[in-house]
Amino acid sequence: PRVLVLEDLAPGLKPAQKAFANPKVAVAEPGAPVAVSFAPTASKKRFEHTSVGLSFETSDLADERWDPAKGYLDELVGALDQPSLRFGGNSVDRRVWWTSSDEPAPEWAEATVTPADLKRLATFVAKTKATVTVVVDLGHKDPARAADFVAHAHQALGDRLVAVSIGNEPNGFALASQPQYRMRPDGYSPQQYIAEVRPYVEAIHAKVPGLGIAGPGTFDAPWWRAFGDAKLPDTVAMSQHWYPLWSCDGVAEPNAAPTVANMTSRWVHDRASFILGMGLQTASRYKLPLWMEETGPTSCPGTNDTSRTHAQALWTADFTLHAAALGVQRLNHHGMIDSCRGGAPMSPLCDTGPKGGASPELMGQANYLALLQLARLGEGAMRPVRVSGDDNVLGYAIETDAGLDVVIVNLNDPAAVGASALSVTVPEGLAATEASVLWADTLGVRNGTSLIPWSPLTELPDAVNAGSVLAVRFSAA
Repeated sequence: PRVLVLEDLAPGLKPAQKAFANPKVAVAEPGAPVAVSFAPTASKKRFEHTSVGLSFETSDLADERWDPAKGYLDELVGALDQPSLRFGGNSVDRRVWWTSSDEPAPEWAEATVTPADLKRLATFVAKTKATVTVVVDLGHKDPARAADFVAHAHQALGDRLVAVSIGNEPNGFALASQPQYRMRPDGYSPQQYIAEVRPYVEAIHAKVPGLGIAGPGTFDAPWWRAFGDAKLPDTVAMSQHWYPLWSCDGVAEPNAAPTVANMTSRWVHDRASFILGMGLQTASRYKLPLWMEETGPTSCPGTNDTSRTHAQALWTADFTLHAAALGVQRLNHHGMIDSCRGGAPMSPLCDTGPKGGASPELMGQANYLALLQLARLGEGAMRPVRVSGDDNVLGYAIETDAGLDVVIVNLNDPAAVGASALSVTVPEGLAATEASVLWADTLGVRNGTSLIPWSPLTELPDAVNAGSVLAVRFSAA
């Protein structure tokens, strides 16, 4: 491959400024002034490297571009600063065949994964310093084969393999509304799922004693409770999946239809508090952390009004920080290594070549730029933030070893309103030293998001633009 830099791989990424300045706004009419203040002490919730993560289809493991010598995937993932990676998705139970002995694949398999693929991933993970969770095939009821996969994954990845899940979204194995994903007869229950999982855990632990088990990787509370009640040995986390814009035709829930207005609505933000709150409450009942192992803005197939828009980038930034502030410890935005033209439209990464090909020149999309901005935040405890003046402006803060990193997300449409005057009650002993901004001219623009990375700051910005994510670092004066 050609020698490229991150700005080539993530269109919209700008060079750092010598002195940070907000982009000029296109609309003169200002937004409502906003004031930002902070709670006196931090919460027990934390923002970690694992808060910024990616989820891929298990079928992607067969892709040779996980070899750092064969593409730029390592540059894109490595720039996220030790992210969490997860391999699962619908493919794991339906389309992926694992073999360590070169058995011929069955007719249903569309991809074959072998030990060589896991060794290649190990090289990738060592270079990017990522941590990994994997999902094994429950759909075909083969605990021995799943355990063999996990044993080879552990041999290759070592301590960077932090947990395994059994099956992807088993609550969707028999849904009448999703016949294309059916793997079980009508009436498949959480209790039947647990009965199938137990021999998997036993087989896995016979090969890799003590390996962490996470689950159930579902979007339905009864399955979380069944997983917790099962008390499987070495359970390390409860995992949840959620896509807020799930009502594809808008009939069942108009607020959850995949539109730009919904994606940046306060309703979707508040709905996240409710849905994640249920998961967190359930996990807490079993004294487990909550992982959001698979998420994205919409579960609706194909391209829609939200695809590749700036609104998707704003949602990504807000949801990632919101989840961390609520207490989610590991979060993975789902996608796949597919063509930018005709491939999965919500995927943070895509292939710049034609569909069906395998170009080494992958690209980060608008939501990747949002993750890239958040990846530069420091790790630390979340300090509650109060933003007054506009319900569409949200704030987050992280106490770091160096000071306080503050992020302000303005969900207003920059095509309709300009900047909002900004006042910040700066914590005593801290001064603004760096800033970064993610922005675009409209919420609905496709592939039009830009990011100014962290740049030196001489004084606190006096405004936050509509449709932007403004990050400011406060350091000890």
